[in-house]
Amino acid sequence: MRLIINTRFDTDAAEALFRALGFTVTPRGYHTLGSINHAILFGGHHLELTGLPADGSATRPEIAASPLGADGLVYRTDDPQRTFEDLRAAGFEATPQQHFSLPVEGFGDARFVTVRLAASQLPGGRVYFCQHLTPECVFRETWRDHVNGSYALAALHLVDVEREGYGRLGESAPGSDLVSHSRATFDAHFGALAAHVPSGAVRYGAITIRTPYWRAVALSPRQFLRHAEKRLNQHVP
Repeated sequence: MRLIINTRFDTDAAEALFRALGFTVTPRGYHTLGSINHAILFGGHHLELTGLPADGSATRPEIAASPLGADGLVYRTDDPQRTFEDLRAAGFEATPQQHFSLPVEGFGDARFVTVRLAASQLPGGRVYFCQHLTPECVFRETWRDHVNGSYALAALHLVDVEREGYGRLGESAPGSDLVSHSRATFDAHFGALAAHVPSGAVRYGAITIRTPYWRAVALSPRQFLRHAEKRLNQHVP
């Protein structure tokens, strides 16, 4: 399972923000498709910041047309062709296999095969299936240690999106649940933070991540940031 945050042309700012929050962020990657990314790795799954070069030197229409924030839900597949056939048999419109790669310094090319649902097949965001042909290039132990203690994705929160359609895609990975909210329950659950998701939007609204310091986050975001800064300083020689 992988969750995508669309940074569009603001990837520099997104990278800086996640580092300041105490996440270990992988070096910038450059997809052969033209997009750029950073990964935040956990055990066998990850969060990905995906955007486009700020100078406009490359583009991907599906990224440029999507809103900032939580935007992509990626399921794992070990057989892309079988996944494509199963999706078509289930009544979904899916794209044929797409091959691309991303150079990883010192490790060669990380290579992927994806099968994507056509736009608007399911409301909320982009959905696709990915076979990671070279996980050893990305899932390195040194990138999985986060000074804020985060260790897993917990949930993707859907705003005004029924989750039943997603159930036709199969089970989500353990710990990566889909939580459906009305706009009212989303606002109540996330409080002031919900204002970052425009009203009237039918979309992925938020991502929650597991950390042993969740009590500090709940009581005071500033307290949590001070704690992350303290741990970060302890990691600096």
